[in-house]
Amino acid sequence: MSRLMHISRRTLLKASPLAIAMPYVARAQAVDQVKMSLEFRIYGGNAPSFLAIENGIYKNLGLDVIPEGSSGSGECITRVAAGVYPFGLADASALVEFASRNPDASPQLILPIFDVFPAVILSIHKKIKSLVDLKGLKLGTGTSDAGVKIFPALLALNKTDPNSFSRTTVDIKLRDTMLLAGKVDAVIAFDYTAIFNLIDNGVKMDDISLLYFSDLGFNFFGNSLIVNKDYAQRNPDVVRRMAIAVARSWVAASKNRDAAIAAVMKREKLLNAKTELARMNWVIDKLIRSNNVRKNGIGNIDDDRVNKAVALIKEGFNLPTMPLASSFIDKRFIPSFEDRNIG
Repeated sequence: MSRLMHISRRTLLKASPLAIAMPYVARAQAVDQVKMSLEFRIYGGNAPSFLAIENGIYKNLGLDVIPEGSSGSGECITRVAAGVYPFGLADASALVEFASRNPDASPQLILPIFDVFPAVILSIHKKIKSLVDLKGLKLGTGTSDAGVKIFPALLALNKTDPNSFSRTTVDIKLRDTMLLAGKVDAVIAFDYTAIFNLIDNGVKMDDISLLYFSDLGFNFFGNSLIVNKDYAQRNPDVVRRMAIAVARSWVAASKNRDAAIAAVMKREKLLNAKTELARMNWVIDKLIRSNNVRKNGIGNIDDDRVNKAVALIKEGFNLPTMPLASSFIDKRFIPSFEDRNIG
C-alpha cells in the first residue's frame, strides 16, 4: 500500500497543470455516459445542450451526455421518473404537479435555468396590458399545458371575472394558425415558441403583444434540470458534475451564441438558423438573465418564492396536496456562483 501511495504521489507531481486542473480529461476511463431528455424537440431553445458537446464542457467534467428530444415537459418528467433517462430539462410547474400526484416517484429539481415563467397571453395588433383588456375577446387555450392550468388561479388572484371573455379550446398545433386567421383574438402560450412561429409566418415583433403570467402574480421558474431520485442517491458525484456542466453550457452559449446555434444546426439541418438564434437570444435575455440571475447567478432558489408559486399551482391544477419544496427540490447540487454567473 505504501509503495502504491508513493507511486501515486510521484505520478501526481509529474502531472501537467492541465491534467491536475482537468482530472476527468486526464482519466479518460472515468467518463460517465448519461442520457438527458430535453423539454421539447431539438431547436434553439435547448441549443446549449449541444454546444456543451462541441466545446468540451461535458468531456472536461468526465461526462458523455446524450440529449434527446421529447414531446414536452410531461413526457420528459415521466421518462426521468421511470429511470429511462437519469436527467431531463422540464418545466418546474409541471414537476410540482407530478410531485403532488406521485410523491414517492417524483424526480428532483436540482438547477432552475429559466428564472421567468414563459407563459403569456399573446395577441397580434391588440394591446393587452392587463386582464381587463380581455373583456369581450375570444381567448384560445390548450387543454393540458401548464399556462392553461394555472390561468384560473390567476384570474381569481387578480379578481377578474372569467365570464368577461370567451374561451375556445384549441389544438396546440393549430393555436398559432387560428390566431393568424383571426379565429381567436389572443392565446395562452409560451413566449419563445409562439413568438417565433408567428415571425416565421410574417408577423412583425412590434405587432405582438405579451402579458406575462409573472406580471399577474405567478413568479416561478421555468425550465429546470431534473434528476431521477434514486439515480441521485446512487451517483451523487455524477449529478454534481452534470449540474456544473448544464450551468456552464448556458453561460458559454450566452457568450458564444453563433457557436451554440451552429451546434444545434449540426443535428437538425432543417431548422432556420436565423429563427433559432433569435429564439435562443430571447430565452437568454428575457427568461434567464433577470435581475435576480444577474445578481445571484443561474439557479438561485428562494424558498418563499417557491412556496407562493406552489400554492397557486395547487389551486390552478386542482392538486390533491400541496407538496413541500423539499419533496421536489434538492439544493445539494447547485454549482458555485462562478459556474452559474451568466452576467
